[in-house]
Amino acid sequence: MNVPCIFCAIVAGDAPSHRVYEDELTVGFLSIHPAASGHTVLVPREHAPQLWDLSDATTAGIGHSLRSMARLLERTIEPDGMTVFQTNREAGWQSVFHMHFQLVPRSDRDALTPPWTETAAAESDLTRMAERLRAAR
Repeated sequence: MNVPCIFCAIVAGDAPSHRVYEDELTVGFLSIHPAASGHTVLVPREHAPQLWDLSDATTAGIGHSLRSMARLLERTIEPDGMTVFQTNREAGWQSVFHMHFQLVPRSDRDALTPPWTETAAAESDLTRMAERLRAAR
């Protein structure tokens, strides 16, 4: 069964959304499940399930769109801070399988918490992982 992509439908104008940004590569719209007021989802027009599936052209341009969307939120909402995140696959907390960024304007008084507790890594673990990643390039 082929399930239609809701973000592709939003990009095409076939599904309702509250668009707040768009350019030749991306569309930004308000989240229907906001973590905070102004929570915006930024999606590429190109369908790509995860970050590593994007074309080089979209990948190169998405940073501009992300910065433009963040500046729009900063200028308009004047948040105390902003959390920007992107998830991949179910284990990475992805729920819609069209690559996207979440931009969440933050307040010093909001109830949001970090998704993990920082713990120091062992130097030997960092060394092994760095060597593994360098070898795979």
